[in-house]
Amino acid sequence: MPDVSSLEQAAAALTTALDALDERLSDRLSDLALQGDSADAARRHAKVARQRAAEAADDLAGAIGDLKSLLAPPAVSHKE
Repeated sequence: MPDVSSLEQAAAALTTALDALDERLSDRLSDLALQGDSADAARRHAKVARQRAAEAADDLAGAIGDLKSLLAPPAVSHKE
């Protein structure tokens, strides 16, 4: 039968191991939260970039249409 001293040492070692595991888990959760925040920020930036690109494409299409109108030969009207 193990003596009380051995059980106390085993309990102390287990407590130390659990504390270390808890600290590692806490650190890992913090790292994951930071990664999640970074991913969320990247998604927000990508969404804004997509919106701005769509707006720019619309503006460019309008400008191209205006240029085509300006460069098109004038319509000839035939008066009778």
